[in-house]
Amino acid sequence: MLVSNKHKQIIEERFAVVRENAKNRETELFDILDTCTEDEAVCLKYLYAFMPEQDLANHDGELFLKFVRQALKVRQIVPWGDKLTGGLFLNYVLQYRMSNENIEYYKDDFFEELYPRIEGKSMKEAALIINYWCFEKATYQTTDSRTTCPLTTIRNAYGRCGEESVLGVAAFRSVGIPARQAYTPRWAHCDDNHAWVEVWTDGEWHFLGACEPEATLDSGWFQLSASRGMLIQSKVFATTVENELITRQTDSATEVNTLDRYASTKEITIYVVDEENKPVENAKVRFEVINYSEFSALTELVTDANGQVKFTTGFGDLVVYVHKDGIATFDQIDVRLADSLTITLKDRARTSGTVESVTLVPPKGASPDENAVTEEMKALHEERHGHALRTRNAFVETFFLGEKANEWAKDFAPFEEGVARHLEAARGNYEEIQAFFKDEETKDLLEYKVKMLDTMNKKDMSDTSCETLKAHLEHAMQFKDDFEEEIFVKGILAPRIATEKITPYRAQLEAMFDEASKAAYRNNPRSLYDYVDETIVTATSMQNVYLCAQPVGVMKLRWGHVSAKKILFVALCRTFGIPARLNKENGNMSYYKDGNWVEIEVGAVQEEVIKNSNLTLHGQDDTVWEYMKNYTVGRYVNGVYHTLYLGTGQWQDGKVTYPVEAGQYRIVTVNREASGTVHANLYYMDIKENEDVTVEVALAEINAAHQKETAVNETTFRDTNGDVCELSKVIGESNNIVAFLDAGAEPTEHLLNEMIEAKEQYLELKPNVILVVKEEKDLNNPTLVKTLEAVPFIKVFVGYEKEELSYLYEGFEILDKKLPLAYVMNKPMIASMAIAGYNVGIGTMLLKYLAVE
Repeated sequence: MLVSNKHKQIIEERFAVVRENAKNRETELFDILDTCTEDEAVCLKYLYAFMPEQDLANHDGELFLKFVRQALKVRQIVPWGDKLTGGLFLNYVLQYRMSNENIEYYKDDFFEELYPRIEGKSMKEAALIINYWCFEKATYQTTDSRTTCPLTTIRNAYGRCGEESVLGVAAFRSVGIPARQAYTPRWAHCDDNHAWVEVWTDGEWHFLGACEPEATLDSGWFQLSASRGMLIQSKVFATTVENELITRQTDSATEVNTLDRYASTKEITIYVVDEENKPVENAKVRFEVINYSEFSALTELVTDANGQVKFTTGFGDLVVYVHKDGIATFDQIDVRLADSLTITLKDRARTSGTVESVTLVPPKGASPDENAVTEEMKALHEERHGHALRTRNAFVETFFLGEKANEWAKDFAPFEEGVARHLEAARGNYEEIQAFFKDEETKDLLEYKVKMLDTMNKKDMSDTSCETLKAHLEHAMQFKDDFEEEIFVKGILAPRIATEKITPYRAQLEAMFDEASKAAYRNNPRSLYDYVDETIVTATSMQNVYLCAQPVGVMKLRWGHVSAKKILFVALCRTFGIPARLNKENGNMSYYKDGNWVEIEVGAVQEEVIKNSNLTLHGQDDTVWEYMKNYTVGRYVNGVYHTLYLGTGQWQDGKVTYPVEAGQYRIVTVNREASGTVHANLYYMDIKENEDVTVEVALAEINAAHQKETAVNETTFRDTNGDVCELSKVIGESNNIVAFLDAGAEPTEHLLNEMIEAKEQYLELKPNVILVVKEEKDLNNPTLVKTLEAVPFIKVFVGYEKEELSYLYEGFEILDKKLPLAYVMNKPMIASMAIAGYNVGIGTMLLKYLAVE
């Protein structure tokens, strides 16, 4: 039986609720059920039953039926099809959504490419082969937070880990191999997060790095990092989940806790009581780590009638933050020592001027088991890897990059620089961007074409069509003379609002309103916000907060999350000629009226935000302050501190000032050790209207006595001219940074990119930086080349044997025997710290350990 009667009942009950909520799109979404077979109808109802409201707004039933029919067809083709039943089939083969990507249909094309490669292979061998195909299509590169669909990732030939894993899961599901994205919301031992893929083969789940093929399953550079995790999970857009450890579940989604596949775990119990020691029901319990200098929740659970929540996590420290009805407190638990914690819910003293300190020690982790790889397997891996790399490089060579882009842009003077830059960003979508610039009907608007694209993200160039860009441009130009240039360009002309897929919404939205209404809204933009709030029913599922609905779809569906309503408001404003935006700092809506930006905060007692106060931070030492790297500012709203995305700001003479609204604030400063242990200072401050407040801030000190030292063996390598050199001859008396690289691998890419980002600090401190690559061909690695351009005094050498570095891993008790291996020498041939593998923040952490006076 494809789907059990139990699951059918769950699907039917939930489908009835969703159909009622989406009744305004009944025809587009549900009429197609009349054309379905029995199995198709069950599957399509399953998709609808748990579908995020954003997808109900953005797409029609025909698209979803294509996913259904392809999955059912493939189930009949693949030899393991009879194993694909129940939740395994529904959740991990049929399901079209992997994460928060835009949805496009890809499955037929993927199947046609992939199935001939895996036909006749076992499921495990097929999984390995498919990951080489993924590497053939894309490799790792940092991008913005919007997750592209698989087809766009292929057009770019790159993606961040979230996009690589979306591509990987899509590929596996296209040929009937159950797959899901695994991810850690935030690491405990370093900043950032990570995502990869789990595949089900022959009755078991296995993991692999997406677009990072290995010779075997259950291999990947992130294994030690995963063993230090406090939560690793997979999101299922359904409740048809069985025999899995569930972190939390709503009526439309499930978060499956898979941490025990990677790390030692323990179930802890949190008891929340009131001041009379009675259980508190429906209190929200946040399990937090410090990441990017903020307290970040791995998950938030709600207490039961006994005031309890249970959470399976790793053997490290957690902050447990509890709040209900605006009352909040927090405590700390060391999971190594305790399996329960009782917290009394009473408002924790947040007296202005109070300073607290928190230290969190992450799990130690364990050295990953090395899968046995024979010489034959190694040779096959090298062959497949090389073929995939050559194939992708050949595709990239078709793009308009560098001089090729400059040459094409010569005809667009005096804006050729901007034209070339955007054409280069388009990657495999270059034909659409070329068509936009060449369009005859808008040839006189070249300046505004460039300015419009300047407001968009680099990634937008790779998945936005000429017609969409042209539609935004032509509609917006009628308002060009109504405002100053910058206000017009950024507030009306700009197509991008948040992280939604850019669509040509303006003409359709305008047609929904008469001229009198549009004029009234232009006169009083606040009334347009009221219209949106009253017209669009607010969806309450917090599971889908990071998905974006498209403006036209929300207007038709008349049901959407708060984030969708915000995007719709801005889209309507720009359509009607009202400059509007979402503020990067806090996500609030703003519209431009009478020469001022008016900010609206949804749900606030006073919705119009007034920033007439100033918060000044005064650093107490010579620390280089970087927002989200060693400090953040959070505002207290409804029981929780929400980090403001302020940017580093202009620090001068050790001070920076931010305009803020009145309220309660918490400043967090963070100092992380190479071991991953993090020390935070918390500064609480009340700020009244028209008040200027200065807070003296400093980093918590790291006890230098705890740092190890290890003698460095002499190492011989070659310089870029091929001459043999010795390490002892190229270092200085102090302030040496030495790093052995695995060029092109994701952890090394992180290190090099962070050196580029921190180039000002490197140029100021001028440490003696020595980078050593494995082979001469590695000198051409694009990221290494960019690093040398950013920090020209870096010295690069070639040739090392990883086995010769083992003593450094042992001396510093580094479990992750991966590259890069970087260390600091403040004495000749004596390393004072070392760090290896994947560690976000490594680029600046190395500078922290230099003996700078």
